[in-house]
Amino acid sequence: MTARTLRVASWNVHGLRGGVDGIARVIHAEDIDILSIQESGPRRRLRALGGTLGMMVCADPPAFPRRRIQNAILVGGDLTTVVDQGLRRFSEGSFLHPRGMVFADVDERFTVMSVHLGLRRSERGHHIGQLLEQIEGSEGRFVIGADLNAFPGDPGHRILAARAPDCWQAVGQGEGYTFPSHAPSARIDYLFAGPAVQPLRAWTAGGTVSDHLMVVADLRFADAISTVG
Repeated sequence: MTARTLRVASWNVHGLRGGVDGIARVIHAEDIDILSIQESGPRRRLRALGGTLGMMVCADPPAFPRRRIQNAILVGGDLTTVVDQGLRRFSEGSFLHPRGMVFADVDERFTVMSVHLGLRRSERGHHIGQLLEQIEGSEGRFVIGADLNAFPGDPGHRILAARAPDCWQAVGQGEGYTFPSHAPSARIDYLFAGPAVQPLRAWTAGGTVSDHLMVVADLRFADAISTVG
């Protein structure tokens, strides 16, 4: 079985308020293959970001009259085939700030997920459980990009990291703080890699174009068909 290395990132882009061009420059400079986005902003801005970068946009579908989840996944490089994509809305959440998970099955090799959890621990607990249901029975070839709104060691983080190791804990250097971007003092943004994915290194990037820093990791994937989704 062959393997390949990809550069995967997760970033809360604060609704793209910092401008499409500024966000695009960071993504391009870091040479990102796949990006999980939280707070993706208006659809037109998200489409413009994908067009500027030449990346495929996998976004939450229209949901009127419900509010959007505003998670997305950008797929670029030579990863030209998204064989499936979709959204799972989490139950037992806020009406004003609904939560869920966008996923994309990429090139029949692996699944990428983008998740943004809420501020209340009880809500996060419910939603972590639903996320674990989504990956149950997978072959382990998946990556979860997440703004957990929780520190390392929070019950939700511990439960998820036991099933899909936290890339920063595996290969990152230093504290890995991601928020707020102008003076980072908290690590609330994460990449989790399934058991069949090997983290090689991890770092943060992005400056202050968003209020969060981006978490980036080089990951080694074994070529095989994922069963998540």
